[in-house]
Amino acid sequence: MKTNPFPLLLSAIIFAISLGAVAQEKAASPPIYVKASDTKELMSKDGQKVIVYGTTSGSGKSGSGMNFVNFDGAEFYLVTFKSDLTEFLQGEPADLYDGKRLAVTGVISIYKEKPQIKLTDPKMVQILEADTEFPPKADAEPAKKKPAPEAKKTETPETKPTPEEPKKKPPVDPKKYFK
Repeated sequence: MKTNPFPLLLSAIIFAISLGAVAQEKAASPPIYVKASDTKELMSKDGQKVIVYGTTSGSGKSGSGMNFVNFDGAEFYLVTFKSDLTEFLQGEPADLYDGKRLAVTGVISIYKEKPQIKLTDPKMVQILEADTEFPPKADAEPAKKKPAPEAKKTETPETKPTPEEPKKKPPVDPKKYFK
């Protein structure tokens, strides 16, 4: 008994097109810029990819080889585990980026109530010149618009919306990697 391959082929083509549309939609979303000193905003971006910018100061290394890049006047920092240092051919992040003005693209995580980005590749870091305007005006996050006024709704206990808890990612625990 022969089966008609047309429905299967058509389904595969539709699936591939829909995946492409989703990927294109994600790529089209504008970047999110956050100052390294804006701790509250960084904390609210837990698990999201953002571009954090600021000047570094007082970076260092742990005895186990971990690198920390601290930002001046901020609770935000970059952490690089010893296993990721092989990607940094020019030197270790604590040496390369200390005292520099940076823009770092990565996913925010929270460790010990402080925001951080796990730095795994030098391509995540852009060193900014002193005269470079950042974030760029054309790409800067648009000003928040005031929401349009809504008609008043009467809420009953059955229709009252419940606030959703944001998903929390587990923090990066150095004890897991370094003993």
